[in-house]
Formats: sequence, structure tokens, C-alpha cells
Amino acid sequence: MTDNFEWSLEAYENHGNLWLKWSTNSPFRDQQGQIFVYNGNSFPEKPANTDLAKWTWDTNGNEWDTGLPWGTGWHCARGAEAPVNGPYVSFCRLVTNSSMGPNVAKNTK
Repeated sequence: MTDNFEWSLEAYENHGNLWLKWSTNSPFRDQQGQIFVYNGNSFPEKPANTDLAKWTWDTNGNEWDTGLPWGTGWHCARGAEAPVNGPYVSFCRLVTNSSMGPNVAKNTK
């Protein structure tokens, strides 16, 4: 028997800010799971703290007001360590776009 588990990450605009929410139907949690919002216009090949605009642990609930202004082009990801104490890898990725909310330019300052 094969079990299939799903992890999700969604972005939306609320009161002018970028909000993220996530979920899973997995009975186990990600190893040191985190939610990332990256600076720049792409996902970094090897994520580092200097690439991050904001991040939070995935155990801090399942919804997050990033405090960043809403805009199209934010690169967001859900990640975890692979292997334990190893580098972080992204396993859910999204880029905000106009179908998620108002089509405005993000402010990366």
C-alpha cells in the first residue's frame, strides 16, 4: 500500500499585505519546516539568509501576515532540512501574480 501526502502553500492579499497559508495531510511534520519569501526575481539555487526578505517556522500556525506589501512577483516557498541538519530545500514554490490579487508592483526595499 502506498500513502500519498500533500503539502500546499498559497498566497493572497489582505489589507495591502502579502499573506501566506499552508497545509498538509501528512501525519508527520517537515524537518525544521520553514516558510520563505525571497528577495529578487527568482528562486535562489542554494538558499541563504541573504536571499530572504522574510521567513517563519511552519509551526507558528498555518497562516502568516509577512508584513511585506502585496505585489506580483514575490517568490515564496515552503522548505525543510534534507537530511537532518542538512541544507534547506524548497518543496512547495509559488510566485505571486495578478490572479491572486491586485496587480501591483512589489516593493523590495
